[in-house]
This record gives sequence, C-alpha cells and structure tokens, in this order.
Amino acid sequence: MNKTHFLFLLVSVLLVSCFQKNENQPQPKPGKTNTISIIIDDQLWYGEVGDSIRNKFASPVLGLTQEEPLFTINQYPAKLLEGFVTDSRSIIVVKKSATDKFEVKTNIKTLPHNTFRIYGKSIEDIICSIEMNSPEIIKAIRQTEIKKIQQDNSKSLLNPAVIKNKFHIDLQIPTGYEYMLHKKNFIWLKKEIISGNTSLLIYQIPLNRLIKNQNVVGNIVRMRDSVGHYIKGREPDTQMITGEDYAPYFSITTLNGKKTFETKGTWELKNDFMTGPFINYAIIDEAFNRILVIEGFCYSPSNQERDLMLELEAIIKSVKVDKR
Repeated sequence: MNKTHFLFLLVSVLLVSCFQKNENQPQPKPGKTNTISIIIDDQLWYGEVGDSIRNKFASPVLGLTQEEPLFTINQYPAKLLEGFVTDSRSIIVVKKSATDKFEVKTNIKTLPHNTFRIYGKSIEDIICSIEMNSPEIIKAIRQTEIKKIQQDNSKSLLNPAVIKNKFHIDLQIPTGYEYMLHKKNFIWLKKEIISGNTSLLIYQIPLNRLIKNQNVVGNIVRMRDSVGHYIKGREPDTQMITGEDYAPYFSITTLNGKKTFETKGTWELKNDFMTGPFINYAIIDEAFNRILVIEGFCYSPSNQERDLMLELEAIIKSVKVDKR
C-alpha cells in the first residue's frame, strides 16, 4: 500500500468514527413547557442554595386562580454530565468552584436551548449570584419557551385574512381555534381542550378612551367589563367581569415596537361559579388612532393554568401591526 492510499484510508476511518460519535451523543428533546433542569450536588440542593433556587424559580405565578410554580424543576446530581440532560430546554448548573462565574450559553440552531452556569467559591457567593442573576435567567427562559410555542404554532395556522382585514394586524393563531363571535370591532376565538377551553379576544377602541385620565388600570378594568357582556354563561345575567377578590397586576411593556399596557388578573362570570386567569395587552397604536386590545383567558379547573396562559401569551406576542 502506497503512502497516498494509506492516508486516504486513515482519513476515511476518522470521519466514520466522528459521525458515529455524533450519532451516539444524546440529542436535545423538545421538553415540557416551563420545565427546567438543575444540575447541583445534593448537599447544596437540600441546603440554603437549594432554598434560594426554589424561592426564585418555583415561586407562585401571579394572576392564576390556583397556586402553581413559575417553573417545574427537575434536579440532577452534579456528577451527571450536562450533555446527558436532554429533557428540558433550559439547564442551570450550580456548583462550588475556585472562582466565581456566571455564564449564559444559548443554542438556537435547532431547538431553542439555554445553559446557565453559576459557580461560586462559597455558599454565600453562589446565593449572591442566584439573587443577582435570577431576573436575567427567568427572562431568558420565558423567551425561549415562547419562541418554542411560536415555532410549534407556525406549523399549522388559522387563516389570517379575517383578522388582517378587520384590524390591520398579523397574528399567528394556531388551528384549533374557532370564531365564536364576530362584530364590527370585536372578535372572540375559542379552542376547546380536555379540561376546559382557551379564548382570545381582539378589539379596538378610540385612542383617547383609555388614557383620558391617570387611572389607566381602572380604565382597563372598565374596558374589559364593557365587552364582557359578549361572553356569558348559560343563565341570565352571567356576563364575564374582572375578578373582584384581587387587584390586577399592571405593567408597561412594548409589543411590536409600540407602548403597551399589560394587565394580568382573574375573570369570573357574574352570578356563576366559572372563573380563570386572563392576560390583557392594550397596544397604543397612534398610526390608526386607536387602542388595539388583544386578550387571552382560559377556563381549566383541573389543568395547569400556567402553561395555558403562556401559550396565549406566545400567540399575542406574535402580533405585527400594519404601518399606515
């Protein structure tokens, strides 16, 4: 065998070995919604560090009718290699180290995927890093979850023509939703699920109606209740109203580059037993001189409201408003 043939054979063997190695490596799986994996020693997990992690990442979600954690946490011992943890889109590695370190790695080539590393020289250093960096981690995880939902939705979408023509927007609504009510400036879509249903409301009001005074939250509640008569129970006088037991959670954000009021809370049917969470986005659209409102709400007494509400949020955050 001459030298050229030997080199060709050697390269071929190496290439086959590399391909086999890559095929044998565990591949990322889609994972369950709002589920994260924590790689950490049991000694740290069952101590103050674990308490800090649970306080930040398993705290109750605001605006639900039942208590649910922000994320479902699966803990794995540190001796388990990170590459073999493939059951979630977000992995947090926590351990003691000779140096303090916080690192974020995001892989968007195939499935959205995050790896966060929190290293500390002492327990106090690790806890301090968790406290300092948890808002960034939570934001990144939620963005990844929303992106994955939007990717799944994009595979089969409702015909956008009706909503596009009426409201001058693009909104990625997955098939399964049906039109329940179609008025001049109001649309109600609904999807039946095993344990109940999810709904989307889209409507618009004049720009000056919502921000005519400083009580924006009160105006949003009145706005919601004014369209609530479209959603009724089976008995008379059972229209949907904003829940009165707890004040809604309010914040200002941006959707599609436009200032938006975000309101989370609970709804109920007046004089009825049905209740559930809602998330309302009131988009200030000066180009069309309007407040564009997109709201999602669900009724699911025996299922996780948390994941259903994230699915609705992902739909709403896909909105693209036309330019005039």
